[in-house]
Amino acid sequence: MSARCQLCILISFLLITGIGLTLYKCAVLGFMFSPEGTETVWQVQGRIQFEAAGGPAKISLTMPVEEQSRRTVFQEKISDDYKCVFVEEEGIRKAVWTRKDAQNTQVIYFRGDFYHQGVQELDPPLSTENPYGIPTGPGKLAARDILLRARVTATSNLDIALRVIGLMGAESKSPSARILLKNVKYRREHMEQVAKILAMDGIQSRVVRGLLLKGSYTQRSITTFIRVYTGDRWALLDPNALAEIAFNEALLWPEGTRGLLDVYGGSDSHIDLSVTSIQKNAGNLAIDAGKLSGSALIDFSIFSLPIRDQNTFKLLLLIPLGALVVVILRNLVGIRTSGTFMPILIALTFMQTTLLLGLLLFLIVVSVGLVMRSYLSHLNLLLVPRIASVLVFVIIIFAAIGIASHKLGWESGLAITFFPMIILSWTIERMSILWEEEGPKEVLIQSGGSLFTASLAYLVMINPNVAHLAFNFPELLLVLLAIIIMIGSYSGFRLLELTRFEPMTRVKK
Repeated sequence: MSARCQLCILISFLLITGIGLTLYKCAVLGFMFSPEGTETVWQVQGRIQFEAAGGPAKISLTMPVEEQSRRTVFQEKISDDYKCVFVEEEGIRKAVWTRKDAQNTQVIYFRGDFYHQGVQELDPPLSTENPYGIPTGPGKLAARDILLRARVTATSNLDIALRVIGLMGAESKSPSARILLKNVKYRREHMEQVAKILAMDGIQSRVVRGLLLKGSYTQRSITTFIRVYTGDRWALLDPNALAEIAFNEALLWPEGTRGLLDVYGGSDSHIDLSVTSIQKNAGNLAIDAGKLSGSALIDFSIFSLPIRDQNTFKLLLLIPLGALVVVILRNLVGIRTSGTFMPILIALTFMQTTLLLGLLLFLIVVSVGLVMRSYLSHLNLLLVPRIASVLVFVIIIFAAIGIASHKLGWESGLAITFFPMIILSWTIERMSILWEEEGPKEVLIQSGGSLFTASLAYLVMINPNVAHLAFNFPELLLVLLAIIIMIGSYSGFRLLELTRFEPMTRVKK
């Protein structure tokens, strides 16, 4: 296999892997490209209270449905002296608290934070089987009457469902509704009668229990909703508001769930729920949700490191961006710099000192260093002692600038300590040799190119959007590597070289 073919395969692999992982984190884990992206987080807090019988106690609470679009970012089980575990029984997830000895009034607190990645639209059921049946006897005639009245103004299955719910709620005005609701005591049974009426018209529906999230009030109670299939999607209807609500505005429990709370070894149990909403950064939410769900892409990533180490990598991940700027300017534009990656280190320094201040301090140190280096050249010192002497001079310059700026009340001058001393010493040495071999013009060209490259790299690395992408999507480094390799395989003219060969393009008249 030729080198060019290997190069194409490598570049393709890097691009596909980097872009694929990035899109996966956005589509599945909920990451966002913008650092300003926020999501609404619903904090659901619960309080379980019961009277213990004086012995072992077991409390089982059915958990909401694990929807693909809803992400759990936090779970807290505050229960002194209770052991809490999550179990799955017949496909239903439950939280179970146990205690060997429970006396008097017992209180258990819990909390969960949820957010949705967009609005979920459930797929149609695999079968058209009606789990509720249809009304029989006198109820069948009553159901037909309600359907006929609902169809008068309805234009779709959704409208019919809303009209039927409204007519079934008007008990004092509708004899047909009174017939159907004669022996109905609970809200769930009420909605099951609505589902039976809709089944007579071929409209699929499911009765579910859930917790409404939206609204201005804090205290909530679990209520009954009905899902209706409109022909191309599922719609979630709130019978109390007689309106459709988005699936991300409610927590739904599994179908067929009746009692959500079971207490063994106690009596007089009840549960109180409260809901609040806050805005949080989407990136942080995606990280927290990934950690809670055990996502391998989160567990084996920078996000699993301590915060102190994460902050270090926030800076390190910007270095490849500076390297890309250097590669573009040197290999495609043709700008000459003093050293290959010295501009990257200067750009990192500018991030600590700001651009203008960094340029000023750099020029001062290098200018004074060149003067001192020219004096050392007359002493005929060996290479290593000469560079060590330059390093000592650089440190003396640092100290002088720092002390003078402090005495003058110019505290910004203390930022000189952010400059890498070893790199500055080598820069001064290289420029001094270049001055002796090529002259001052070449020194100005390379030093000017270095500062221009460093300034441009600084502007790229300091951009908050770029920093966000580099830290939250480190797999984009593979894309960056592919671009650098592509540039490395380029052997054509550089942009600044076009002026050198421009006379060759002229045609003699």
